[in-house]
Amino acid sequence: MKQLLTKHRETLLVALLGFVIVVALNIMMLQYHYAPWTNPKVGFWSAFWNRFEVSGFDPYTYIVVSKWRPLYVLSRHPLLAGMMWPLSQLNGWLMEETGVNCAIFIVGVMLVACSLAAWMLMYRIQRKLLGMSVKISLLLTLYFYSFSHVMLTIFVEDHMAITLPLLLLTIYLAGRALQKGKTMPLWQSLPLLFISTGVTTTNCVKIGLADLFTQWGKKPFSKIVLHFLVYLIPLAVIGALYFYQEDSTQMEEQRNIERTVNKRMERDSVFAEKWKKQQLDNQKHKEQQLIHLSFVTNTDYKIDRLPSLVENIFGEGFILHNRYPLRDANKDHRPVLVRYKYWWNYAFEAVIVLLFAAGVWCGRKKRLMWMVMSMFLFDMLLHVGLNFASADVYIMTAHWAFVIPIAVAYLIKETASMPKFNMAIVCAVLFLTLYMWGHNLQIIIQHIIR
Repeated sequence: MKQLLTKHRETLLVALLGFVIVVALNIMMLQYHYAPWTNPKVGFWSAFWNRFEVSGFDPYTYIVVSKWRPLYVLSRHPLLAGMMWPLSQLNGWLMEETGVNCAIFIVGVMLVACSLAAWMLMYRIQRKLLGMSVKISLLLTLYFYSFSHVMLTIFVEDHMAITLPLLLLTIYLAGRALQKGKTMPLWQSLPLLFISTGVTTTNCVKIGLADLFTQWGKKPFSKIVLHFLVYLIPLAVIGALYFYQEDSTQMEEQRNIERTVNKRMERDSVFAEKWKKQQLDNQKHKEQQLIHLSFVTNTDYKIDRLPSLVENIFGEGFILHNRYPLRDANKDHRPVLVRYKYWWNYAFEAVIVLLFAAGVWCGRKKRLMWMVMSMFLFDMLLHVGLNFASADVYIMTAHWAFVIPIAVAYLIKETASMPKFNMAIVCAVLFLTLYMWGHNLQIIIQHIIR
C-alpha cells in the first residue's frame, strides 16, 4: 500500500485538490433554493423553472430527475433523456423512502464525478501529452477552470458538464495515439462517438476530427474512408432511437403539454394572454433565424458578430460582467450584449487572447495543436459564422475553451530558452488565474447564496 501511494502520490494529490474544489462548489449550489426544490409545494416544472436562473443554462436535468420527462430537444440531445432515466428511478425510490425530492443531491453527485474526471483529464493532457512540469500542469488546469463558464459546469446541471470530460477523454486518447505514432482504434472512437453524440449531436464532428488527425498520413485514403464508414453503425443506432422516441415519448409529452395548457387557458385569462404573446414572440424569433433546422436553432442574424466576440465569447465566457450577473438573456433579464464596468477587464481579455494566439503560433507544427484547433474552429463556425446560440453563447465555453490552456502550454514550452520572458508568461497566467477565480467566484457566490 505504501509503495502504491508513493507511486501515485502526484495523481492522488492533484485529484484531492480537484475533489475539494468540485465538492465545495456543489455544496454551495445545494443552498440555491434548497427548500422549494427538495420539498416543492407546486409541480416540479414550476418549482425549478420559475426559480432557476444561471446565465442561459436551463433546469431540465433537475426536472427530469425529479420526475422523468423527455424535455431535452431531441435533435440536439438524442439520448440524454434516456441517460437520465436511471437517476430519475433512483430519485423516485428515495422520495418514497424519505419524502424528500433528492434530485439536487443525485445531480450533484453526477456533477462531482463528471467534473473530477474532466479536471484529471486536463491535468493528464498537460503532463502526459505536452510534457509540462507538475506546477505548470496544475497552474494551467486551474487556469482552465478559472474561466467563468467552465467553472460553472462544475456545479450547474447542464449537458456541458457531461460533454466536457467526453471531449477531453477524446483529446487524451487521440493524443496518446499521436505520441505513439498509431491510429485511434475503433474500440475507442465508436463508444465515444455513440455516447458523446447522444449527449450533444455536434460532438460527433469533434470525435471524427480527433480520429481523422490520428489516421491522416498513416493510412491510404481508401482505408480512411472505410474506417469512417463504420461510424454509420452507431449513428444509425442513434437515428433509430431518435425516431422511436419521436413517435413515442416525445409525442406523448407534446400531448400532455397541450392538454395542460388548454386546461389552464380555460380557467386563467391572464395566462391565456401571456401564452398567446409567447407564441407570437416565438414566431418572430423563428423568422430571424439564418437556418431553419431544429438542431441549429437560435441562429439569430440580428446579433453583431464582433461585439458578441468581445463581450460574450471571449468576454462573459471567461470573466463575468458585473452588471446583470448570471442573468438570462432568453428571459429578457439582461441584454444580449453587456459592456464591462471597468476597463481592465478588457485588458485582461486581450491578454488571454494574445497568449492564446501566441500559443497557437508556437504549436503550429504540432498535430495535437491543430487537432484541438479544428474543434475550436468548428465551434466558431457555429457560434460566429452562423450565430448559433448567440443570445447566450458563453454557456458553450466548455465545448471549446480547452484549446486555450493547451495553446498556452506550447507557448511556455517554446519560450523555455528565454527564462525572463518565460517567467513573465507564467506570471501573467498565474495573475489571470487568481483574478478570474476571485472575480468570478465572488459574483457566483453572491448570486447563488442570497
